Amino acid sequence: MGKNDILKTFQEVIKGPRNVYLDEWVKAGGKVMGYYCSYIPEEIFTAAGFLPYRIRGAGSEDSSDGDAYMSARVCTFVRHTISLALRGEFDFLDGVVLLQNCDHIRRAGDLFVKKVKLPFYSMLSVPRAPKERLFAWYLDELKRLKAEIEAHFGLTITDQKLEEAITLHNTTRERIQRLYEMRKKDAPPITGEEALTVTIAAHLMPRDQFNTIMDDLLADLKNAKGNNNYRARVIITGGELDNPEYIAGMEQQGALSVAEIVCFGQRSFGELIESGAGDPLERIARHNFFQVPCARMVECFDDQVA
Repeated sequence: MGKNDILKTFQEVIKGPRNVYLDEWVKAGGKVMGYYCSYIPEEIFTAAGFLPYRIRGAGSEDSSDGDAYMSARVCTFVRHTISLALRGEFDFLDGVVLLQNCDHIRRAGDLFVKKVKLPFYSMLSVPRAPKERLFAWYLDELKRLKAEIEAHFGLTITDQKLEEAITLHNTTRERIQRLYEMRKKDAPPITGEEALTVTIAAHLMPRDQFNTIMDDLLADLKNAKGNNNYRARVIITGGELDNPEYIAGMEQQGALSVAEIVCFGQRSFGELIESGAGDPLERIARHNFFQVPCARMVECFDDQVA
């Protein structure tokens, strides 16, 4: 497939809550674990044999169901995702994992327990400062999550399975790094809208299939004609930007986004996790805890803007 066909594939993946790759996984008997935040490591779910699925609001045309339980001051992202959940749009999930990102997400957790009632639920506590003195707390939370998954689903997440998950997800990280390197060119071969479409799709489909498609995309982009029809290069930073159309609007006015440091963009990938040295869960935890900090984190301003 060429660039246009691949992007159409990813656009279909991100259009709504379900996609063909997800449906094939579920039809084959695979389990799916939903989650909200990049501080929740996908590798744990992959090692358990689950498909990690990052919850977003695509496909929600109004938030009325969520509005019935949430204040209008709660962000629209949370109200739309909860509306989808209350309407049964996430019934393919075998569980959901949240953390106390903010009071809005905490309230979403209450509703998942009381109203959505998926088979498995866990809420993690993550320190607000990515400091070494607090790392042990975060690691203990991931150990608790691992133990809860093992107990509920009757399985064992071995170190070997965690290593295999690290390898799989590192393959994705390497592909995303290559994509972002191409965007440093004066005439990048891909727009910000297209790049965010790619990174969102990675959160919604089996990672091995995503990696294979990414190989085709990178091969096509290597010799593709770049885009120099822009007035300004910009970097987008922020939180749960889960709709590429926002960036499309900026780019239609003459901007070109060359990096998206957002929760569905580069922040979710970062550098590769070290392989084969010490406890794999600790390496996963260290990678996630010390990622480029989001706006929720404190005592790390220089790292947030570097």
